[in-house]
Amino acid sequence: MEETAKVYSHRAWIQATVISLVMSAISLFVYDHFYAPKIVALDIKGYMAEQRTLYLSGKIDDAILKKNLDSLQLKIAGMPKNKTIIMGDVIVSQTETLNP
Repeated sequence: MEETAKVYSHRAWIQATVISLVMSAISLFVYDHFYAPKIVALDIKGYMAEQRTLYLSGKIDDAILKKNLDSLQLKIAGMPKNKTIIMGDVIVSQTETLNP
């Protein structure tokens, strides 16, 4: 009887440990994905220079330029609240970059 109790005690300890590890991993994933603040760079100067070059060379017209700028605005507005967008000029190290 003591041996059976020992086995059950050992099994319960392993189950509790596994459940605790799984719940901790899920908690960390959810926090990182939805709540942890993230920084996203946006090279607005480069994008605007590219659009200007295309517009002045005649490769895009007013409607396409407006569509491209609206698309950029929608991408910026659609970013999750836990992501902070900063200008690409201030980035010193590797970070996620928002490409329009």
